[in-house]
Amino acid sequence: GCAMASRRRKREMKLLRRTARSLVVLAAAAVLVLFAMFLIHRKKKALAQAPKYGLRPVPVRVTTAKLGNLSTKIDYLAVVEPVRTANVSARLTAAVEKLLCDEGDTVKAGDVLIILDDREIRYDIASVQADIAQTQAELAANEAIVSSLESSVAYWNREANRDKTLADKGDIPGAQAEATADKANEFKGRLGASKNKSTALRHLINSLESKKAQLETRLSYCTIKSPYNGLVTQRLVDPGDMASPGKKLLVVEDRSQLRLAFDIPQQDLSKVHEGLEVVFSVNASPRRAKLSHLFPSLNMARMVRAEVFLSGSGMEGLSCGQYVPASVILDELENVVLLPASCLVECSKHFQHVFVVKNGSLSHHKVKVLASTEDAVAVEGVEPGVQVITNTFLGWTRLSGDMKVEVLK
Repeated sequence: GCAMASRRRKREMKLLRRTARSLVVLAAAAVLVLFAMFLIHRKKKALAQAPKYGLRPVPVRVTTAKLGNLSTKIDYLAVVEPVRTANVSARLTAAVEKLLCDEGDTVKAGDVLIILDDREIRYDIASVQADIAQTQAELAANEAIVSSLESSVAYWNREANRDKTLADKGDIPGAQAEATADKANEFKGRLGASKNKSTALRHLINSLESKKAQLETRLSYCTIKSPYNGLVTQRLVDPGDMASPGKKLLVVEDRSQLRLAFDIPQQDLSKVHEGLEVVFSVNASPRRAKLSHLFPSLNMARMVRAEVFLSGSGMEGLSCGQYVPASVILDELENVVLLPASCLVECSKHFQHVFVVKNGSLSHHKVKVLASTEDAVAVEGVEPGVQVITNTFLGWTRLSGDMKVEVLK
């Protein structure tokens, strides 16, 4: 009985060991299965969170369409000039005797600026005046002779007529009547010669007076005066220098007004005309004026000179010779939708497209360009407030309608 019990216990122990080993194997297998399930779940979660290839939104930059005003303009570089500039020079050759002004002096119209040496001209005037006086004296003496001869001619005419009558009656010889007639003719000849001399003397006096007037005019040229109110900006002569026609002595500028002057190329002439508004900047402050004058012909550079006249407060802060940026306003649109020029997708001549972002997707809108500048465009076809894509580094080739996009901040 004891042997049987011992064998039974051995079998039970062996069975227990087998069962234990089976349980350990099953437990290990269960742990492995659970660990594998955990790894699979984590991988699925990671894959679910990872971006899927081909569906990632394209990053883009956008701008917001806004209402505003747009001016179409052409930019130029203008130079500030005085409204009038006089290059003062002499009208004859003479030495500078006195200089009565200097650079920076303000002068008025008629003020004496320079006096030239006039001694030679004054001597000539005195000489001509003496000749006039002498000729007038000769004329007066000759006129007295003419008056005397007229009396003598009248007397001998009467005598000749009387002797002719007596000779016809036979009271006196005919030779005596002829002698009296010859005497009358002699005085007539002397009278005619004296009258001719008086006429010549009068012509000589007129000629001398004309010469005197010319000399007096030349004398007036020795006093050089300011042509108008202005400022002496250049002095190019000193006392003792020789002045001559065409040689610039002084520069006088009339700065009661200023003007902006610039050249317009031929290709702009069809757009620019007198009366257009011109915007220019002085010390970062914009000012407005009107295009006052266009020259009627091209200059040597094949451009047309344009002038904008300024007065009053429009001249403040400007100096002659200063360069000023100026823009001629061709047209001005108000309350239009404005976009940067980089938003346009080039298409036909009159219509372009833009990409609009709505709910994270792209849509393309056809727009009509109303006006454009270098940086901005006014368009129809887009409402204010919408987000419009600006051109990217790679251009428009990577964008298309209905594409998902991500707006970069």
